[in-house]
Amino acid sequence: MQKELLNLIKTIGVVKNNAADRSAYEIENEHIGEAQVPDANGDCTHPYLIHSRNGSLCVLPGRIDIARHYLKTGGMEALREPYENMVSRLLSFGNYNFDLDKYPITRDLFRREDFLSLARKICPSDKQHLDPFQFNFIVQVPGQTVTVHVDAVYFWGATRFQFPQWLLAAMKFSGLFEDRFVHQVQVVGYIHEWDPLKDTERKGSFAYWGDHSSPIPAEVSCSPRAGTAVDGSKTVHGAKVYWPEKKLPIIPKDLSTRLRYRTEDDIWELLSKDKIVGEYNTDDLRIAVVYRAKCFTNEAEAKTYNSQFKLHNSPHNLNLEQVLGTFAEDLVAKGLVKDADYALNEMPRLDLALLLLDTYIKYPFPSQDPKNGIASMILPFNYCMAPKLAPESFAAVIVVFAKSYLFLLA
Repeated sequence: MQKELLNLIKTIGVVKNNAADRSAYEIENEHIGEAQVPDANGDCTHPYLIHSRNGSLCVLPGRIDIARHYLKTGGMEALREPYENMVSRLLSFGNYNFDLDKYPITRDLFRREDFLSLARKICPSDKQHLDPFQFNFIVQVPGQTVTVHVDAVYFWGATRFQFPQWLLAAMKFSGLFEDRFVHQVQVVGYIHEWDPLKDTERKGSFAYWGDHSSPIPAEVSCSPRAGTAVDGSKTVHGAKVYWPEKKLPIIPKDLSTRLRYRTEDDIWELLSKDKIVGEYNTDDLRIAVVYRAKCFTNEAEAKTYNSQFKLHNSPHNLNLEQVLGTFAEDLVAKGLVKDADYALNEMPRLDLALLLLDTYIKYPFPSQDPKNGIASMILPFNYCMAPKLAPESFAAVIVVFAKSYLFLLA
């Protein structure tokens, strides 16, 4: 089965940059109003914005919650690196599929009783009907990571087909929409042939925070044919940097990048636009297959959900104004904005988006792990990013560092 899955991704042949995951599906509201027009050169100059699906606007990436946390903190390893390196580590590659019957090998795997039994263990005891809806191939070249995140969250009336995934994550973290939350299961299996227990320098283990009271994640080796199962939409998880000692390719956020398989010599070409900027053997790559299913009480409930909420403009769906209005009222209650009208009608939408990210989405800081050393405990931010993300904050970072250093000397 492992070799068949590995051959399948080779047959697919092209694996796009994960920043382009929205090309696999249409989204009703690609942004919440923060969109900007590209500059004269067609570039998105703001460090957080990328081109929209059709390239006409600059918008927040669907997973800006993940990217921003990683850039600011340095990820699980508390890296202190400049913007270009951090972005390149983030921009791994994926093939996203919403038709689980498209390939016989995956169809048969996802119907096996031992596989289904593992998946059901993650669903609540009263939600044992599995409604599979997606599988992905996720690929990292040496130096890349899958940083801490929750998977795309689904609600009754709100999905990735209507809203940016970062907004759905904020909805889950906020607790304001729990009556609509849909439980899920994610099963991750590794199909590369190298073994991290033998090639220990490759690292790249799966990490998750199953015990929310602990700041230190549990880790599972990414051994071939091994797998893990979690509800990734409520369990924070990720992967450590894969093969961190290898040279990292620099991948600009505004260029289309992809991996393309070359059959004759088992090589994956890394293309930036149409230029080959790197080459990798299949054995150089960390490759996972990911299965995702929703958990329902029974088949009837699953059919109701799918009939009501898969279509755009369904009367059962939440609209963007309802979601932002709920957040605005909560921001007022928290004392973070003066009134809801200001938040919705006067505040620049990019500022509102960043306020939602800062207020609601709480991923763990790497400085909480003693393995990252005393330096990260003193200053839990990637200070190499300060001049790029917020030049005016660079002085503040220096002040924090100075105060922390003086405290240690006292």
